[in-house]
Formats: sequence, C-alpha cells, structure tokens
Amino acid sequence: MAETEMTALRSQMNPHFIFNCLNSIKLYTLQNDTDRAADYLTKFARLIRLVLENSRAERVTLYNELEALQLYIELEAMRFKQKVQFMIAVDPEIDAQFTTIPPLLIQPYVENAIWHGLMHKPEGGTIRVRVAQPQDDTLLVTITDDGIGRQRAAQLKSKSANHAKSFGMKMTSERISLISRHFSIQTEVSVHDLTDPTGQPVGTEVVLTIPI
Repeated sequence: MAETEMTALRSQMNPHFIFNCLNSIKLYTLQNDTDRAADYLTKFARLIRLVLENSRAERVTLYNELEALQLYIELEAMRFKQKVQFMIAVDPEIDAQFTTIPPLLIQPYVENAIWHGLMHKPEGGTIRVRVAQPQDDTLLVTITDDGIGRQRAAQLKSKSANHAKSFGMKMTSERISLISRHFSIQTEVSVHDLTDPTGQPVGTEVVLTIPI
C-alpha cells in the first residue's frame, strides 16, 4: 500500500508552477522576445522530462535530482527577473552519479524558500544548497535562504486572502513518512530560524538527513 501511495505522490508536480511557466512563455512570446522564450521553453521541457523520468523510479541518482533542482531554480530566476540567485555545492568526496536518493525530495523546500522567504524582499535573495556525507550511509542536504524568515512570512500569510497550504511541502511531508515506512529508514527534516547578532531574522535553514 505504501509503495502504491508513493507512486501516486511521485507523479504529482505543483500545478501552479507549471501554469506560471506556461504564462511566462506566453509573455515572452507576446513581447516578441523569441530568444528568451525559446531558452525558457527549452529549460521547461528538460525539467518536465526529468520530473517524469524521476517519478517512475523509487530512487534516482543525486546528479539527476540536482539537475532537476537547478533547472527549477533557473526558471524561477528568469520569471522573477533575476531576483533569485542560487548556489548548489556537493562535497567532492560524494559520487553524484552513483549515490541515489528518493526523487523529488529537495525541490519543495527550495520552492518554499523562494516563495515565502525571498519573494517578499524587494531585492530578492540567495538560495544555497549544500550536500554533504557525514557518514557512509547518510546524506545531509542543507538548504539556506537569506529571506525574511518564518515569523515574518507567517504574518504576511495571515494578512493574505490566500491561506492555501503549500502543495509541495504537504506532498513532501507525506512522502517522507511513506519512505520511512516503505524502506524501514528514518528520513529526518529540521528547520532553523537564522538571526543576526541583534536577534533579527535573516533567513531560514532546512536540513534533510537522508539514509542512502
């Protein structure tokens, strides 16, 4: 039953993201910006192909997972006029072509950081993703943003007419629970509020501990 549920969840992708991407392609076309429209469409097609391929597998290579993640961030950066900067770093001792993890596990946390952390800053900000391997059987994925922080984001959300819960975050929370049951392993997520020396929020850090 858990495996069937995981297959159904893996096949889902945030419909709002797909809708927004298609709207961006339409906008570039209406503006006669054919080069940008073609670049965006190429990246979007590659991302959709990777997501469909990855969704068929119980585990995918870290390389494929990070390639899909990079394409997603690049599309968001183009759509938001370069308000989103990013850096993805993998410790050199990790063989990304050999190491495998459950698919579509990292992107929803990056999406959440962009939409709830960076988009509320006029100047935007930076997402940093670092992959480390503290033990032979464990990957540590750290996602850091320099956004407005969870408390301020929650305040802004409470004032908004749209109180919908993040599709990607809900899906990922369910999948982590199913993965733990299906493979008898414990994938853990911890979230930390980042502050400056005066105690003011300067972003959020999410740490995924993934058994491999």
